[in-house]
Amino acid sequence: MLFIGIDLAWSTKNGSGIAVIEGNKIKSKLLSADLTFSDKDIIEYVKEKTKNGNSFIAIDAPLIVPNESGRRKAEEIVGSLFRKYNAGAHPSNRKRLSQWSGKIRGEEISKLLEKEGFKQDPYIKRFEESRKFFEVYPHPSMVVLFKLNKIIPYKAKPKRDYESRWSAFEKYQSLMKGLKKSNTPLELGDILKTNVRKLKAQKLKDYEDRLDAVFCAYIAYYNWANPEKCEVLGSMNEGYILTPISESIREQIKNQKAQKILEKF
Repeated sequence: MLFIGIDLAWSTKNGSGIAVIEGNKIKSKLLSADLTFSDKDIIEYVKEKTKNGNSFIAIDAPLIVPNESGRRKAEEIVGSLFRKYNAGAHPSNRKRLSQWSGKIRGEEISKLLEKEGFKQDPYIKRFEESRKFFEVYPHPSMVVLFKLNKIIPYKAKPKRDYESRWSAFEKYQSLMKGLKKSNTPLELGDILKTNVRKLKAQKLKDYEDRLDAVFCAYIAYYNWANPEKCEVLGSMNEGYILTPISESIREQIKNQKAQKILEKF
């Protein structure tokens, strides 16, 4: 099975990271990690790698956005569960996401993937053989898989200098390297040998996009191997995010569901 991760940029003017992992029931390894720009290039990359074979595609971008403004239920749920880890999600709505091209890019990519025989479906059975794609969000997944108290602050933000970001990237690389010895192993190879301290500006952003795509591909593989340890937050009607969850977060979800039942009486 192949597992593809796409760190989808909101505009085709910016690069989208795309990575491919090959995995079986025992282990996985990274095959490629690149940058693409146009929707056509992304689809051609997927076609070239999968060759009509079974594969899962995890996409870091809103794929179902019915709301004109505000935020989706998925972001609301992620915020309630992961805000204390600084892993809440930015609000997704049609007005915000369509400002670059007039369209929702995640929805456009979804249509193109469906034409290639992929089905959007985050509800997965263990080790199933099929062609599916689904939405993911790396920050909550990192919190769970790396057992973090707070997210890794490697992304560019005001008041974050290169020294702090380089240190964060080195932590990210170290945690990714540790996946080799996890219960769902991943062999990464050369991408972790990159010396981030030699990268700035666009070169650092390009590396970030490629590494995030690798992590998205790993989420797809992890979910395939451990669907019982994952949860779909939201719905296919209102938008969703698929993420691994810990036992403590699972208990939070159960408590929230129980509270909603009680509120109906």
